[in-house]
Amino acid sequence: MIAGIGIDMIKIEKMREALQRWGDDFLERVFNKEEVEKICKGKMYYQRLAARFAAKEAVIKAISKEHPLSLKDIAILNRENGAPYCQFKKNIGIDIFLSITHIEDYAIACAVAQKEV
Repeated sequence: MIAGIGIDMIKIEKMREALQRWGDDFLERVFNKEEVEKICKGKMYYQRLAARFAAKEAVIKAISKEHPLSLKDIAILNRENGAPYCQFKKNIGIDIFLSITHIEDYAIACAVAQKEV
């Protein structure tokens, strides 16, 4: 049974500005260590960070009615084939179906929450 749907969009420049202003403190407040380690610095660094931030926001929107979570309670990772998936710090009985995309200026994520059967 679908428990909720969430979508979020972020301008890549906002992520770049946040990192320039707060640096590693920002990363530590928003992302888990494993997430940051998996994102290679380079040409697409800010797009990838922004996409994961948007995904976290989309997940929170999809499940916020039943499970209040912080950004750090959610990890957005990739499977071996590159597909994104959501991992929670604790089991909350929800599966998340996630889609993420980014282009030069924007990152967008959509999350569909389904109660585990």
